[in-house]
Amino acid sequence: MGGPSSPRRENNGEGSSGGGGSSKERPRSFDEKTRLACWRKAAVVAGRHPERWRQDAVGNIVCRRFWSCHGCLCYEYDHIVPFSRGGESTVENCQILQTRVNRSKSDKAWVDEAEMRGFSCDIKFTDKELDIIEMAAYGDVIRPGKQCRCRTVAEMLGQVKSKNRVAACELPDKSTS
Repeated sequence: MGGPSSPRRENNGEGSSGGGGSSKERPRSFDEKTRLACWRKAAVVAGRHPERWRQDAVGNIVCRRFWSCHGCLCYEYDHIVPFSRGGESTVENCQILQTRVNRSKSDKAWVDEAEMRGFSCDIKFTDKELDIIEMAAYGDVIRPGKQCRCRTVAEMLGQVKSKNRVAACELPDKSTS
């Protein structure tokens, strides 16, 4: 076993913890096809790349790279009704929830949307902050009106001039360093 996230990864970080029973009686995870359909079903974040950013069921922004972690941009796949009839994990029974919201919801079937919003992180990210996060997670930024890439260390030191035609991203705090 690896770090602290290893136990969650074994069940793909999906659903909430708790409740016993065998996986045949209570499937806790979604297959890859269902996860992809669930991601695509979630609301797109205006002005952001739809394959990288979505809104969870209560409007929190989440990043596709941050699946099954504990930050404010992290998310998990959740059963809307914890264990659907017949034990099926279908896209109709799947939603994306910020990890913190999903853990607070636990295995309750019907939690009011306002209550779930109350479990959300209380941070609103600016476009510049999301750009920096996207650069760190993906190595570039792709959104309407902006496409740029991270510079290599050799580029930053002036040792190499990049042949990449995509413009390098300017960091917002460049003037303070």
